[in-house]
Amino acid sequence: SNQITDKKYTEMFKESEARIRSMALVYESLHQTGNLAKVDFHSYADLLINSLLRFHGTDIRKIQIRIHIENIALDLDNAIPCGLIINELVSNALKYAFPDERSGVIEISLCSVNKDVFELTVSDNGIGLPEKMDFRRADSLGLRLVVILAEGQLDGEIILNREEGTEYRIRFKQQLYKER
Repeated sequence: SNQITDKKYTEMFKESEARIRSMALVYESLHQTGNLAKVDFHSYADLLINSLLRFHGTDIRKIQIRIHIENIALDLDNAIPCGLIINELVSNALKYAFPDERSGVIEISLCSVNKDVFELTVSDNGIGLPEKMDFRRADSLGLRLVVILAEGQLDGEIILNREEGTEYRIRFKQQLYKER
């Protein structure tokens, strides 16, 4: 990245680096717990969010992060897409939701709706998405990746709420471990 001179490509390279880091943190989380099949998602989310705050140089006096994650252990087939979704949506909020040194709150939650259905929510009270913007057809690789992961890999449903900032709510079923 030090040899790239075009700012656009430097930013793309750094975003890819953050995506890779979010996947690596899943494996770090697995090794810390000693359970190589399930990820303690609360611990993983804490590591991921702290990594994102450092990566973006966020002033934690201005941007508060609130994490509400139930005691949920996800297998890799769910943990990795959820981590990448959090990476993309929190990164977008840190970059765009609070322009001009505004302060605000970003919230991340994961809860069990019933025995095998979960709901992942990432929200902020920032300026919100433009009303005409269709996140499913966005030019942004990050938002396209969120749709692919949520609907394709998790076989879930995304609901966007534009009231009081931006809120993405993703419901998905616990995927059973797939034979490899």
